Amino acid sequence: MDSFEKSSILFESESSQLQDIINSALNKSQKLTISEIVSVYYQIMKVSSISKLLKENFQTPSDPKHQSLLDKIDGIQKQIIEKFDTKLHPIIVSHLTDLIQNYNDNLKSLAKATGEKSKETIEKEAKLYKELRELMSTKEFTIQYENGLKHD
Repeated sequence: MDSFEKSSILFESESSQLQDIINSALNKSQKLTISEIVSVYYQIMKVSSISKLLKENFQTPSDPKHQSLLDKIDGIQKQIIEKFDTKLHPIIVSHLTDLIQNYNDNLKSLAKATGEKSKETIEKEAKLYKELRELMSTKEFTIQYENGLKHD
């Protein structure tokens, strides 16, 4: 098996996995966990990187196999733009923004409680702060992806 065939198989596998992840995420959109969100973005970046490398390495249009792969790459890039960049990504960012606001509101209401805090209240606050940090980090990660889009 030559490098073109190996590359083509890798691209097919990763892009198929990406399509499954995007479709699943679109169905769940508002119920995605942080790990699912991160997984979607990593798969997008992985397929985009593979696509870019393959386009650079196999740009001999005289070879029908190469042209077929280039057409598949163009197709998956179009799907990324249509399904992810314009649909799913904005939903995810909006969802994260709403969740962060909810956590902030909950923490503010806990902070307003007067008197000595119970151990349970302190533990609840600590857990909320930890989850809030995870949400904020995930949102920053998604915004970095968005900023990358503007520079491509």
